[in-house]
Amino acid sequence: MADEEESCIMEYRYTLEDLTFNSKPHINALTMLAEENKHLAANIVKAVENRIKTAIPTQKLPAIYLMDSIIKNIPDSDYLKLFKKNLPLTFVMIFEKVDEKTRAALYKLRLTWVNLFPNETLLSLDIAIKSIDPAWPITARQPGDPAPQPKPSAIKQQTSAFLTRAKVNNGSEASDFIEQWLLSWFYFS
Repeated sequence: MADEEESCIMEYRYTLEDLTFNSKPHINALTMLAEENKHLAANIVKAVENRIKTAIPTQKLPAIYLMDSIIKNIPDSDYLKLFKKNLPLTFVMIFEKVDEKTRAALYKLRLTWVNLFPNETLLSLDIAIKSIDPAWPITARQPGDPAPQPKPSAIKQQTSAFLTRAKVNNGSEASDFIEQWLLSWFYFS
């Protein structure tokens, strides 16, 4: 790797270390850096995955929000393909370490990936998380299932059960907000 590229990756890693809370401006800045350096996508993905792996539990969610921002805002790149390779493992690394409030936020984030990641990847993720938390609903299509998506009423029921558990264990206003948002989404979908 050339000195200029190595310098760019080091700058990205240092800036990523400062992502210690959910800061939209910081996530946007890191996303723009990733876009400007698409030719270094493999190294940037490694840096983000490493941050997720090494961050303390309260700093893991902002790192996966960065991953989400990169894949959604830089579609004409290798980022989606590169993040897909380790997505179930990356998600598990976060899920195992965080509290119920963060798990509810991860569930909300996971629901936004239906049209981004292949069903097989999402199914692997769902199965891995369900082995950790039996209340986690498997919303990805099962092999041989002719339906493109589970019925909204089934998803609504699974989502309600998962969020009720999160609310009971956490009792937070964030859980209430997420529950209201998800339930309204299912009612109007």
